[in-house]
Amino acid sequence: MGIPPQKGESRVRAPRAQAARTSPPSSRDGHATLTHGDRVLFPEAGLTKADVFEYYREVAPLMVPVLEDRPISVQQWPAGIQAPGFFRHELSGIPAWVPTQRVRHLDKTLRHVNVNGEEPLLWLANQSALTLHMWLSRAPRLSQPDFLAMDLDPGKGGWSDVVTVALALRGLLEEQGLDSYPKTSGKRGLHVMIPLAPGHTYAKVQAHADALAHALEVRLGELATTVRGIRARKGRLYLDAGQNARGKTVVAPYSLRAKEGAPFSAPLKWSEVTRRLDPARFNLRTLKKRLDQVGDLFAPALKHPQRLPD
Repeated sequence: MGIPPQKGESRVRAPRAQAARTSPPSSRDGHATLTHGDRVLFPEAGLTKADVFEYYREVAPLMVPVLEDRPISVQQWPAGIQAPGFFRHELSGIPAWVPTQRVRHLDKTLRHVNVNGEEPLLWLANQSALTLHMWLSRAPRLSQPDFLAMDLDPGKGGWSDVVTVALALRGLLEEQGLDSYPKTSGKRGLHVMIPLAPGHTYAKVQAHADALAHALEVRLGELATTVRGIRARKGRLYLDAGQNARGKTVVAPYSLRAKEGAPFSAPLKWSEVTRRLDPARFNLRTLKKRLDQVGDLFAPALKHPQRLPD
């Protein structure tokens, strides 16, 4: 039996208005503490809430610059990943010291946690919020996305097809004069993130993403499709451009996923996007080694604004 829905857990349509931010001055005064740290969240690996808490403490300097002022939604597994979890836009019981953003959605206003520092990130970790999903825009310009995101969701061809399609996508983007930043989804797929300069509308970004997906479908129709229905895909990779609408989200870089081994969404070099790569190697236990080897590969994306071609 699943966990009963709570406030903010219902499906929410695309929002219309901007966010009003609140950042209490006490949010960095040492309030984020760990409770029930011995609770096992990843049973096969034996990883506990304390392990997750320390993971997010380690990765906070990398995640905060990405998440700050973005509305986020979370997936929580308070009883571990083998028990039912749930997806929320607004969490219950947010303490006064946790900074939030009030975002007007189509039919309601919801309060999203604003990860503007280590403390709110650790508070989320203590709520067993393993996976963080972020908007593609941030306050005060919620109507202007600063990323275009392409999600490559593999079918029967697995990672091999992901690599083929990803490299073709990179080629298309380079033809348009656009640089892109790949990251594993944390599961089987790949996200390709294109950083954008201020001034783009969601309508323009969505249209451009749709055009990219269509072009790939024309070139690689035997491997990839824009058809959403699983049966209709016939085992082909799904070219998902749908996360570029206002209010939609993409899994944040370095976010954990609720899968055994505790994998995370790992930023990659394009030279690493090969058939030899195993996305499962990027996980809670290997984070430090990964960062020691390559540093923060997503940081350059935050300093690389680009304009989409007309």
